Amino acid sequence: MLVDSTRPLPLVQREGNMRSALLCRGAALVAASALSITTLGVLSSPAEAHPAGDRAVNAGASWLKGQLTNGLVHNDQFGGFDDYGLSADFAFALKAVGKNADAATIVNAIEPKSESWVSGADFGSPSRVYAGSLAKLVSVAQAAGEDARAFNSVNQVARLEGRVASAGHITGRLEDAGVDSTDPFDADFVNVIGQSFAARALTTAGSPRAVDATTFLLEQQCPEGFFREQLNPDKTSPEQGCVSGAAGSGPSVDTTALTVINLLDTPGVSATTRGLAGAAAEWLKTQQAADGSFSAGGTEGYNANSTGLAGWALDLAGKNAAATKAAAWLRGVQVADLAPCATRLAAENGAIAYKPSILSATRTAGSITAGQRDQFRRATAQALPTLASVPAGTGTLALSAPATAVEKSKVTVTVSGLGAGEPGCVSFGSVSQPVTGTGDNLTVTFDLPAGAAIHTFTLATLAGTQTATTRATLTPVPVPPVPATPEVGSLTVKKVVTARNNRFKVSLTCDDTERCDAKIVVRSARKVTVGDAARARKVLVAKTSYSVAPGTTKRLVLKVRKPARPALAEGRVKVKAVQSAPDADRAVTKFWLRAK
Repeated sequence: MLVDSTRPLPLVQREGNMRSALLCRGAALVAASALSITTLGVLSSPAEAHPAGDRAVNAGASWLKGQLTNGLVHNDQFGGFDDYGLSADFAFALKAVGKNADAATIVNAIEPKSESWVSGADFGSPSRVYAGSLAKLVSVAQAAGEDARAFNSVNQVARLEGRVASAGHITGRLEDAGVDSTDPFDADFVNVIGQSFAARALTTAGSPRAVDATTFLLEQQCPEGFFREQLNPDKTSPEQGCVSGAAGSGPSVDTTALTVINLLDTPGVSATTRGLAGAAAEWLKTQQAADGSFSAGGTEGYNANSTGLAGWALDLAGKNAAATKAAAWLRGVQVADLAPCATRLAAENGAIAYKPSILSATRTAGSITAGQRDQFRRATAQALPTLASVPAGTGTLALSAPATAVEKSKVTVTVSGLGAGEPGCVSFGSVSQPVTGTGDNLTVTFDLPAGAAIHTFTLATLAGTQTATTRATLTPVPVPPVPATPEVGSLTVKKVVTARNNRFKVSLTCDDTERCDAKIVVRSARKVTVGDAARARKVLVAKTSYSVAPGTTKRLVLKVRKPARPALAEGRVKVKAVQSAPDADRAVTKFWLRAK
């Protein structure tokens, strides 16, 4: 894991102004806005922001801002102190993700304390200047839009120029001032990281010493493309650059990533320098594990600090696919306890753990301890800009549900817009289900309770909550089918019907959807005298049964019965035709019947 050696971290002041220093565990975040370079010559453009990336970034940025005390990061370990270097890391990260005002707030808080950061003034040694910290101070002031030539009433650019060697083999090398060779804890702490800050700061300032500082930095790039971590401690040696296979010229993922970030985030850097930064980014790609993570080497293994820095550098270099893989791994170690699915670390949502095992152990413990907080802060700051490259989702983040459903039925709600690997929590009442985005829509099914009501479903993400509603209706009461009413059909006859050979015809039309099955009985409408009968009576003229298909017309032939024939022989007879069927309404038709 990279050590921030822009200056040692003072712990206690001993008698005789002797100091002890602790090199902070964890890599220091260095870089400024990824938005300041819009074209990279031979390199591609960085990935564009998208909503899924914004959600991850905004959660991390909010967590970082919550770690500030009066605009600075205050470390409660080792007796407590304001950590100016880490505060600057926060400012760089927030500036890189577009939180310019927040970055400026931090830089404004650093300004009156800058001597405590870059010099030994607090220990009675104001002439002791830590050049790497000074270069970082100038860079962060420039990133925040401050005038580094009048920062804390000091021309910090000129001060930095004075720390760049101007003669011999070390021309362009950044050097600490006031090193006490008799103090075993003292040394020239400048390394390649501090040198990259100097190149960045002086180039941004348009300093005449920028070329020398940048040239010396590029000499630390090895033929394989990476940058080594340490400068040659022997300033008298004619060989001040990387020598493949030589001691001190081993590869460093973190140093390479930080140098690429500083080079590509410097306005006005030359095309040649951009090309060399691109070669370093190509080397970084070869160090990426299959799961997207990076290792600093040694015992640290794969971790969020190295992965965050490398992903950031790859994105600036236009290596978008590799940056997205790194971002996806980082999201897996970002705290996202979304209620009600998970709540133990909800107060720390957005923070990034150093490793998956640390996130798991912290969740089991239920909180980030004071001893862990510095590690979480450094990991989050270094990883924050890379989170912008997480995989995008499809469509707008939303939760949708059916407009209506029947009580006690199953209802399926749909989650859209989650990026691949993005966490979410869908809940209904006391039932909740965690979901992980795939890039496409997800569905979750719930059982509705009994009763008519408006039911609300909730989707929680790192961006907050969204809801959808379904109106539940009562289960319909079964209604028995109503049997169709039988119909006898419609009888069509002339006003006077003629019977030939004792037979006559009528027309029957079935207008129903079912068959018309009925019978027809024709009787005399009035009493008639038949033959020599003593008195008149009504007589049966004809009768028959019939069946007519729905929607059709049928002609029926009826036979005049013998008792009625004499009456017809005497003249026409008014008759009444009655159509009937079980459960059907009767139909009566009157007409005259005569014999031919």
